[in-house]
Amino acid sequence: MLKQGSVRQADAESFNRLVIENQERIFSLFRRMVSSHDEADDLTQETFIKVYKNLSKFRNDSSEYTWIYRIAVNTGLNYLRRQKVRQTIGLDTLDLAAEPRGQEYNELTNSALKKALKKLPSKQQMVIILRTYQGLAFKDIGRLMDTTENAAKVNFSHALKNLRKMFKEMGVTYETM
Repeated sequence: MLKQGSVRQADAESFNRLVIENQERIFSLFRRMVSSHDEADDLTQETFIKVYKNLSKFRNDSSEYTWIYRIAVNTGLNYLRRQKVRQTIGLDTLDLAAEPRGQEYNELTNSALKKALKKLPSKQQMVIILRTYQGLAFKDIGRLMDTTENAAKVNFSHALKNLRKMFKEMGVTYETM
């Protein structure tokens, strides 16, 4: 935990420590969202620029990681909204298969999921990523997305419903997955 005032003074040592301790997890979040390593790097950098600019606003109400993660989630949501406008949301490197079942199977599954995820609203994409790939509780997702735990559950439920519908339209069933 940061000592009271060490972050508020925005000293280089505290900021460097924050980057070193959190950059890998933040990069991992973005890597699940975007199609390239470079985009994930850019979003990670953008997040830490925002962290640096807002060091004086950190109030120790939460852990440093939670604060940084919330900035990252908001950065990611903004990115997804911008990309949605351009109709080029990329989740091309998303790897779904928890167990290896053969390359053809993995390619089919990943392809179907990528197509479906691209069509979801940005909040639904984010809640799927945070819940499924980051393993966060709905309470934490709600806090990170600046909403309630219940709203996070509702978004997740709507996302699953939409994914099921899209999978059905693509001829992909849970049995084939």
